[in-house]
Amino acid sequence: MQAEAIHATKLAILNATERLVAANGFEATSLRAITAAARVNLAAVNYHFSTKDALILAMLNRRMKPLNQARLALLDRFEKEARSEPVAVEKILEALFRPVFELIAAPSKGGRHFVRLLALCLAEPGAYLKPLVQEEFAEKNRRFHRALRRSLPHLSAAEAHWRLHFTHGAFFHAVAHSRVLELSSGGRCRLTNHETALRRAINFCAAGLRTPA
Repeated sequence: MQAEAIHATKLAILNATERLVAANGFEATSLRAITAAARVNLAAVNYHFSTKDALILAMLNRRMKPLNQARLALLDRFEKEARSEPVAVEKILEALFRPVFELIAAPSKGGRHFVRLLALCLAEPGAYLKPLVQEEFAEKNRRFHRALRRSLPHLSAAEAHWRLHFTHGAFFHAVAHSRVLELSSGGRCRLTNHETALRRAINFCAAGLRTPA
């Protein structure tokens, strides 16, 4: 029973941190606000996480690791299906994008909050976040870069890095700021049908990746 209570307290702190940071950003979210939202005292935060920086790292890690594992697993599947042939650009992008849409579609996993958090993390990486970003994205980036070079052999290693970087930027802007799209289009464009949005994102980014060097 005590173990269950400890787990529930830790989960409440992580969930509150996720919601508040997604809404207000890293710096503007105080431990006082987190403890109030989680309905715990500061001692509980200190017990489970020691510092605010460690709390934020733990909050990001619990979503980031499974997300990147799902991406690599999907790329593994597509590479196996392609046998010895290069994986099509569209399949590479599907492996990169689909797990994010699946996360967004799962409210219980805090998907919409996490996509916003990830965009913040990549846009404003504090010094304490740098090791996490490097560790969690290093293997994923190597694998996707290698797959892209095989699919588009005319690209240099540097050019492939640039294009993957632009691809990430376009995709995360689209999903993290979907409200902007809805407002600017007068409600005509909404990120409600995830399969349709996924196909639009894949088609747009594939065209950019295939542009002659």
